[in-house]
Amino acid sequence: MQRRRARATRRARTVTKSKSNAVETAALTSVDPAPAAAVVAPAPATSADEVSETRVAAVPPLASENGRRERTSPAAEEANKIFAGQTYDESVVGSDNPETRRLVGAELLSAMVGRNSERRDRARAAFMKHGYFDDATRDLRAGTSENERAAAARRLSFVQDPEATPHLVGALNDPSPDVRRAAVEALMDQRDATAIAPLNALLQNETDRKVPRHLIEQAIEACATNSAQRSIPTPAVPSAPPPAIEDREVIEI
Repeated sequence: MQRRRARATRRARTVTKSKSNAVETAALTSVDPAPAAAVVAPAPATSADEVSETRVAAVPPLASENGRRERTSPAAEEANKIFAGQTYDESVVGSDNPETRRLVGAELLSAMVGRNSERRDRARAAFMKHGYFDDATRDLRAGTSENERAAAARRLSFVQDPEATPHLVGALNDPSPDVRRAAVEALMDQRDATAIAPLNALLQNETDRKVPRHLIEQAIEACATNSAQRSIPTPAVPSAPPPAIEDREVIEI
């Protein structure tokens, strides 16, 4: 009986507290409605000028993306015509627009490192004809950043043309070790015997770890090996001896 009375007392106290809390909440709500109004108050309306400014600000990125797609498509299309041996639009391939030249140059370089020999030859011819070779030599010589000069040395390595050798040899004296390394690697691909002496000089003077000694030695060996192969004379094919003339008996009549 005592336990039941205690439980009943606890229940009564709980009901009383809940009622008092409800009364206090209602009183607070009726006395000070400002906080609730502040919570549900709508945000200030945006003016038409602000909306138009926001839309205008969002347009340029989309327009620039569309413009880039328009430039990329003609560049890739004309490059594919070059690779196929078809007539192409030289105004696109030889364009003066820096972005267009960058896109076309990337397509040509991609073909020059491929396995298809016909595509390589056609891409190399277009690379030389439309001034991309001159762009690379200019960037290698006068690029403002070392990354730009190193990238130019790598582009020249893909050309596989003896005209690139003097420019790469000059890059062996670049103040940046990254550029010197790129020039050594490009000369290794060039395999030009005229680069052996400059590479030997670099081998004696180079102290930076980014241009290791073994890399320079490999470049020298590649140039020397190619030179030796070119200097080996082709054995002459012996000509067939003239047919022997049989002795014929002369019969006098």
